[in-house]
Amino acid sequence: MSIAVSGPIDLNGKKALVSGAARGIGQAICQSLAREGADVACLDLLDCAETAGLVDAQGRRSLSLVCDVRHKEQVQTAVDRVQEAWGGLNILVTSHGILGDSRQPLEEISEADWSRVLDVNLRGGFFLLQAAWPALAAAGGGKMLLLGSIAGRVGGVLAGAPYCASKGGLHALVKWAAKRGAADGILVNGIAPGPVATPMTVDEPYRDDMIPLGRLGQPQDIAEVALFLVSQASNFITGNVLDVNGGMLMV
Repeated sequence: MSIAVSGPIDLNGKKALVSGAARGIGQAICQSLAREGADVACLDLLDCAETAGLVDAQGRRSLSLVCDVRHKEQVQTAVDRVQEAWGGLNILVTSHGILGDSRQPLEEISEADWSRVLDVNLRGGFFLLQAAWPALAAAGGGKMLLLGSIAGRVGGVLAGAPYCASKGGLHALVKWAAKRGAADGILVNGIAPGPVATPMTVDEPYRDDMIPLGRLGQPQDIAEVALFLVSQASNFITGNVLDVNGGMLMV
């Protein structure tokens, strides 16, 4: 399949599904996609009514989906609901995730601790990709974006082992999926954010002086990059995990 040459950002007519949409980065991504014309299905284990209202306020259609991404059948039901409501799906963004106990010594990490983080972050990301794939293929292609982390690049700044492993796994999944999606016009990329001021990180001891640009990231810093990667402005980019970290990691 030949993918169109890149062009200006315009998501009018596009239908997107965003996980982790109730707050933080996911909520900001939903707002950015709606601003540029997309209808947005907001998925989270938490109530997404607030985010859905923000999408509606921009004149776009929204869906609010409660889903535990650890369970394949719930994920499939959510994707099916989007297709039934809107007749298709063009964009998937997985921005859900949990941090776990970042201060836990290696010898104290239990099997339950390990599984909880890996099941949400990595397993849940795979289930969403797997469920959405046929819909994007049927639409003639589309964009998938998986949110990883600088922790998956460098083994963690303050994050614990399960979180680092889960995000590193997502980075590898991006590349695997991108190779297989190209023939169907499915472009798959990732973002590896540095520390971002969200409810998930509010109790973590991140400091502005850790970052060359002198501040923590804000959800909108990630959302605008996400917008670029799921739009037609990035039609020659696939299999890339883009570092968005204020200069913490320069490669």
